[in-house]
Amino acid sequence: MKVNADQFEVFLQRQQEIPRVFLITGDEPLQVMESCDVIRQYAQSQGFSERDVLHADNKFDWSTLLGASNSMSLFSEKKLIDLRIETKTPGRVGSQAIRDYMQNPPDDKVLLIQMPKLVGSARNAAWVKAIEKAGVVVQIWDLSPPQTMAWVAKRMRAEGMRPSNEAVRLLTERVEGNLLAATQEISKLKLLFANDATEVTIEDKQVLESVSDSSRFSIFDLSNAVMMGDVHRVQHIHHNLKEEGVPVQLMLWTLSDLGRQLYNASFSLENGVAASQILSKMPRPRQKPFQVAMQRMQYANWPDILKKNGEIDRLSKGQGDIANKGMARVWSDLLELALILAGKSAIIE
Repeated sequence: MKVNADQFEVFLQRQQEIPRVFLITGDEPLQVMESCDVIRQYAQSQGFSERDVLHADNKFDWSTLLGASNSMSLFSEKKLIDLRIETKTPGRVGSQAIRDYMQNPPDDKVLLIQMPKLVGSARNAAWVKAIEKAGVVVQIWDLSPPQTMAWVAKRMRAEGMRPSNEAVRLLTERVEGNLLAATQEISKLKLLFANDATEVTIEDKQVLESVSDSSRFSIFDLSNAVMMGDVHRVQHIHHNLKEEGVPVQLMLWTLSDLGRQLYNASFSLENGVAASQILSKMPRPRQKPFQVAMQRMQYANWPDILKKNGEIDRLSKGQGDIANKGMARVWSDLLELALILAGKSAIIE
C-alpha cells in the first residue's frame, strides 16, 4: 500500500504485525532519513535486532539480496535488510531480484529499500507494484512553501516553542525549502532563547536576531573553516567571536554538532558506506567542505575528541576540577577543540 510520509509513523503504530517490505523513495534527504529511522526503530522494537546494509550501485551483484534473505541470523535473531539503491532505477536484473524476493518474503527478515525519487513510468514498474501489493511504499515529495511553513511550525512546537506566524514565515523564507537547514536554525533558536523553559514564545524579532547573529558572529563561517582545515582562519574567527561576546553555548553547539556529524560519517565509512551516500544527505554547498573534513578525520581517535567535548560542556557550566579557571579557560578549550577538528593537532590512533 501507499502511505504518506506525514502519516507514516502513526500508520506503523496501528499495525498488529510489521510489514515485511518497505520502499522509501524521494530526493528530500531529511524526510527520507527520518522515515528510514522510524522503520529501523520500529523493527528493533519488534525483535529485528540484526541489520545488513547493502549498497546497490551500477556494479551491485543482485544475488547478494537473495543471499541476505536466505542467510541464518546470528543467534537466530530476526534481521533488517537495509538496501540502499544509489541509481535512479534498480535496472532489469535488480527489478527481477526484488520481484523474486516479493514472491516469498522470509518471516524473519524485514526489507527496507531506500532510493532516489521515482519519476514517470518508473512509479508503475512491476517491482514497485509488487511492493505496493504486499508491502508499504512511501513516496517523499518536496514540500511546497505552505507545506514547509506548516512543517517548520510543527517542528518548533515539538521543540517546546510557540512561534508566531511571522516568525514561522521568516524562518521558512530563510531556509528556502531546505529542511536540514531548518532543523539547524530551530535548534539554534532553542539554544539562544529557550533558557530551560518548558515552552517559549518565538516572535519574528528572535528569528531576526538569530539570523543577524549568524552573520555578525560568523558562527557558520567557523564551521566551514574547521571543515576546510584552514587553521589561520579558525583562529581569526575564534578571536572575533570571543571579542564580540558570542555565547560559549552557541560556540560549543556549533563545534559539537560538526563533531557529531564527522563521527557518524567516520563510523559509516568504516562500515562500508560510500562517501557519496553520506554526502547526499546534506545541503549541496556543505558537501565539498564536509568531504574534506571527513577524509581528514576518518581515523581520528574519536573517544578522546568526544571526551574533550564533554569536558568543555561541564567547564562551561561551572563543573569539573578546573571550573575555577573561568571563561578564559572555556574559550581556550573551544579553540583547541576547533583546531583538533581542523586537523592541526588531531588526536590520531
